[in-house]
Amino acid sequence: MNVLSARRLGAALLSLGLMAPVHPAGAETVSLAQGIILDLPDGWRVDGPDQGRLGRDGLRRVQLVCETETCRTTQETCTILMREGTVEGADDAARLRGLYQSPFQRYLRLRAVLRATSRDAEILSPLELVRLGQRDWYGVETDARHNYKSGLFAETVVNGRYVGAICKTCETGAVRHENARRILASLKSVAAKPTSPLARPE
Repeated sequence: MNVLSARRLGAALLSLGLMAPVHPAGAETVSLAQGIILDLPDGWRVDGPDQGRLGRDGLRRVQLVCETETCRTTQETCTILMREGTVEGADDAARLRGLYQSPFQRYLRLRAVLRATSRDAEILSPLELVRLGQRDWYGVETDARHNYKSGLFAETVVNGRYVGAICKTCETGAVRHENARRILASLKSVAAKPTSPLARPE
C-alpha cells in the first residue's frame, strides 16, 4: 500500500469512528471537574488532584506545571479556574459576551491582570475574543518587567459554567505561551449540557 492509499484509508476509518483521533506526541489527557478534559503536552502534569481544590472565593483551581528542560528556564505554569454556578445568558456565546459588555467591566479586568502580573507591567495584547480550539475565549496578554513572569489570562463559558486560565512564563520571545494556547485549545467537555427549566420534555 502506498502512502496516498494509507492516508485515504486512515481518513475513511476516522470518519467512520473506527480510528481514534491522533493526539500530539507525548500528550496526556486529563479529566477535570465538570466533565472537562484537557490534553497536556509532553513534560506537563497536574500538580495536585485532577479535580483541583475549591477556594473560599468559590473558584476551583487546578495547577498545571511544566517540567521540561526549557521550562527550567521559562518556569511556565498554568492555573485552570472553574466556578460551580452557572453564568446568566441564553447560550455559552451570549454568556461569554456578557462578561465584558461595559467599558467599566473591561477596565476592572485589565487592572486586575496587570496587578496579577507585576508592578509596572504593560498590556501586550488587548482584551478581546480569540478562537482557541473549538471555542471562543476572552483573552488578554501582559508583558512584565525584567525578572518577572508575563501572563496570558483567558476566560470562556462551558455548558453554562465559567472556566478561566492564568498562564505565566519568563519567556520573552514570540513563542511565549505557545504551550498554554495549545492546552486551552484542547479543552473539551464531555458533560451533558444543563437543560432549561422551561424546556419541554421530548
